[in-house]
Amino acid sequence: MLKLNVSKTKHFAKLVKKLAKKYHNIENDIDDFLDSIEKIEDLGIKLGSNLYKARIKNSDNNKGKSSGFRLITYLQVTENELTMIYIYSKSEMENINEAVLDNIILNNFNK
Repeated sequence: MLKLNVSKTKHFAKLVKKLAKKYHNIENDIDDFLDSIEKIEDLGIKLGSNLYKARIKNSDNNKGKSSGFRLITYLQVTENELTMIYIYSKSEMENINEAVLDNIILNNFNK
């Protein structure tokens, strides 16, 4: 099993709080995903620059991963740290804009 220190950005926490108003089980769904990570490939699709996009089941809508959440994470391999940076519901947003991701990375990782 892959041992990672998991953290989240302030922006991520705000997004989860907003989504939790509609999807009451979002915290459990995220925890289930994190518990299922056994190797780097389990982090989802590699977007480049140590970014990964994972499909997470939304247990509130019972439609599986395709209609679930998309979780964007940043993996710092040298520190074995996984930072959750963005989450959205696939039913509310089709895809995330690359410029939005770039902005989030600049605000959180370039100090």
